[in-house]
Amino acid sequence: MRLPIILQILLFASLNGFYIAVEGAFSATVESGEEHCYNVIAPAGVQSVIHGNFDILDDDESPDPIGVVLYDSKMTPVWRSEREAQEGTFSITGEGKYELCIQNGSMGSDDYVAPKDGIDREVGFAIRVVPPQRGIEGEAGPDDRLTSHLIELSEKLMEGLDTMTDHQEYMRERENRHAMLADSTFNRVKEWTFLEAIVLVLISFGQVLYLKKFFEQRRYL
Repeated sequence: MRLPIILQILLFASLNGFYIAVEGAFSATVESGEEHCYNVIAPAGVQSVIHGNFDILDDDESPDPIGVVLYDSKMTPVWRSEREAQEGTFSITGEGKYELCIQNGSMGSDDYVAPKDGIDREVGFAIRVVPPQRGIEGEAGPDDRLTSHLIELSEKLMEGLDTMTDHQEYMRERENRHAMLADSTFNRVKEWTFLEAIVLVLISFGQVLYLKKFFEQRRYL
């Protein structure tokens, strides 16, 4: 799914006291020297898990200029991608507003990523806010602690499954891009083949006229 440049994603929208989760992976084309930012909101008053990932879909281009940073409500970086990374994942706990920013090339005095190279890049990304599961209160005995541990393991498992699903979406997006490129190449080949056929017919017709005129001149001689 493609997003407009100015789109802000609200993964949790407050509606009559309830929160509505928005799931799925997205992709956006980040122009060279530009930065796209997307807002996410976690429920206030509880420590939710904010996790996500990114993947640069332009495999033929260098990932050096791409940097992905997650900021908290005070615009303090709480996570940033590795330099020259083609993909990455993150998982933190928190509440309130967060902002995920994707930049293509260094901006101003920022030397976090390589300078812009004039090439636009398409980046797939996903971010989710998962409220804490209701655990066992008090944890009076070993069974309660075991239950809490199982709940924690299940949350990590679901996070891994979400990441795997996102990467499958990225793979499908790559397949679509390659299919479009193949169709475009095939159409160009057809156009050039048709043009070549027309040129060959014209050349053949010209040669026939030339030979006809040549033999007519010899006959008169």
